[in-house]
Amino acid sequence: MFWKGAFAPFFFNKMKKYFVIIVIIFSALFSAEYNVGDVVDMDDQQQEFSVCNGDYFSSNFSLSQLNGDINGGHYFVSWFDISATW
Repeated sequence: MFWKGAFAPFFFNKMKKYFVIIVIIFSALFSAEYNVGDVVDMDDQQQEFSVCNGDYFSSNFSLSQLNGDINGGHYFVSWFDISATW
C-alpha cells in the first residue's frame, strides 16, 4: 500500500490539516444566529430597512412594527422564507 514507509507520517499529517480546515469552513458557512422557533431579539427587531417597492404605510420597515407588545396590541404572525441561489 502507498501509505507505508517514510511517506505515511507526511500523508496523514497533511490529511489532518485539510480535514480541520474543511470542518472550520463548513462550520462558519452553515452557522445560523436563529433557528426554527427562536424569538428575535429586540435589538434585531428595531433594525430598520428601507421599503423600495410595494404598498406600505411607511418608507422604513422594522420587525418591531409587527410586535404587539410594542405597536399597541396588534399582533402578527410572520413567516420569512429566505433563500439564495448561489
